[in-house]
Amino acid sequence: MRIRKATERDIQDLLECQARVWESLRDVLPTPWIEDEIARSHQPDVEDILRKIITDPTRITLVAEENHTIVGFALGRTDKSGLSWLSFMGVSPTHRRQGIGRKLVQAYLTESKMKGAQKVSLNTAPDLKPAVKLYVDTGFMFEGLMKRHRYGVDLIIFSRFLE
Repeated sequence: MRIRKATERDIQDLLECQARVWESLRDVLPTPWIEDEIARSHQPDVEDILRKIITDPTRITLVAEENHTIVGFALGRTDKSGLSWLSFMGVSPTHRRQGIGRKLVQAYLTESKMKGAQKVSLNTAPDLKPAVKLYVDTGFMFEGLMKRHRYGVDLIIFSRFLE
């Protein structure tokens, strides 16, 4: 298994991995949220959007690859202010509990620092307990809580300063 920057050749596999991750969250997150995200991944222009994201120098798009198959990913962006935002990260259900998420987080932190970021922030739902544990274990600190934010779900805001 290796972590690397995504390329345009990865678009279809990345979308399929995202769909597997969203499907695996059906018992944890509200169904409308899952359905909206899956529908978004099937929109006609989604490949063009993802192509622009992958080639945008302010974006960070990483994939975890095993046997030429994408089994995880981390998506985010940096800005001129020194902030990096990890917007979505996931690992296919069949590849969880193997350290892939931890490796993706570490690679994301490294890439953020290389792009000039001084701080990485993200949010996650409290019910995503493995994700919460992963972020705490990798040095993220609780920064706040957004009550009934997206689809009525509370979201924890985590941040980590880069050294």
